[in-house]
Amino acid sequence: MDMYMEKSNNRFYIRTYGCQMNKYDSDIIKTLLLDEDFEDVSTPEEANFVLINTCSVREHAEKRAIGRLNSLKGLKNKKPEVIIGVLGCMAKELPDLINHPVVDFLAPPDSYRNLVKWIKAKKNGLIPEYKNEQYSNIFISPNNISSYLSITRGCNYFCSYCIVPYSRGYLRSRPPNEIIKEAENLVKNGVREITLLGQNINAYYYKGVDFPGILKKVAGIKEIERLNFLTSHPKDIPLSLFDVMAEHKNVTNYLHLPLQSASNRILMRMRRGYTIQDYMSLVNKGRKILPDLTLTTDILIGFPGEKDEDFKETIMAVKKIRFDQSYMFAYSERKSTLSALFNDNLEERIKNNRLRYLIEVQNEITEEKAHALKGKELEVLVVDKAKKGGKIGKSKNGKIIIVNGVAKIGSSYIVKINRINGWVPIGEIKKEV
Repeated sequence: MDMYMEKSNNRFYIRTYGCQMNKYDSDIIKTLLLDEDFEDVSTPEEANFVLINTCSVREHAEKRAIGRLNSLKGLKNKKPEVIIGVLGCMAKELPDLINHPVVDFLAPPDSYRNLVKWIKAKKNGLIPEYKNEQYSNIFISPNNISSYLSITRGCNYFCSYCIVPYSRGYLRSRPPNEIIKEAENLVKNGVREITLLGQNINAYYYKGVDFPGILKKVAGIKEIERLNFLTSHPKDIPLSLFDVMAEHKNVTNYLHLPLQSASNRILMRMRRGYTIQDYMSLVNKGRKILPDLTLTTDILIGFPGEKDEDFKETIMAVKKIRFDQSYMFAYSERKSTLSALFNDNLEERIKNNRLRYLIEVQNEITEEKAHALKGKELEVLVVDKAKKGGKIGKSKNGKIIIVNGVAKIGSSYIVKINRINGWVPIGEIKKEV
């Protein structure tokens, strides 16, 4: 046996940046390595292989990952034999990273099946991708009661600001039987909460089965107590989706629906494919069918050409819709996208000022919505320990609740909300469900 591959030299460390899909991909990578007798360790210093799974959606995520690589220079000098790889979207979009002084190889999102043999061979360079990769028949080993499950990969929409179709490829939908098999495997391993993933999950379609159809099939697995899904595109949501959510008790009444902008002029420049009127109509119909629907969104501020009136339209929409929470960002130019060609970028000062004001508006709404829960009794699934005592729970409409008292992870309780800490509701157990 090659001494390089002895048990003591098979230790890997993985650090993940970015979205839930990246976290799921890291679980796939861990599974592939663990199946080959590699050992997962908690620090880069312990590892022989350091893997940085990266994100290119926003400049901030790229800077964090590059900062992490720079911080590994000392480790590489001390242990020149350590193998360091850049994984994920930055490996696809920034091939020059192979010239970074600590980087040995690049592994784009659809190359992970080749990862084990690549590092066993101590190869440098770019790991080749599989064109139609969906990582079928790889069953991750969950380490808690919540887990992700990818049902699509890639996206066919080329929003003018978005790098995803370039870094993740075109849309591929997994066969329903594979999805059900993976969900059943997760349940057998103790998982009680599953989040279905896709860059545009509502575009799922496989031989006559659309997204409401696959959601219904997975919801039919009775051991699943909470079933969530991310991320939705307003253009692709059929009204039947809300009916499926209402019909199945284990489907969380939670919808993450990126708005991006409430200006029709900006939405057109973004190539989003809907108007603010379309969006409002969808929200109103969803709330009519699901009165307790938790609604969150993404908003992109400072898009090229955004005028004061465009920004004001977004603020007005946020106040009218009253999202439970918003993920708010200032526009950053992404290489290869259409908007990178626009010549009317805003000054950073303007973008940052607008972003700060939007955050203030949304934070006030989020706080008001949190305080509205005080005194209410909610059914809560306990999913983890809280850092400052108590347990973390999730309500049936996706609210994060801190549960005080003796609570078992994986069990459900009726919890009465008796106080709010910041935006976080805190409650006491009334009874087990």
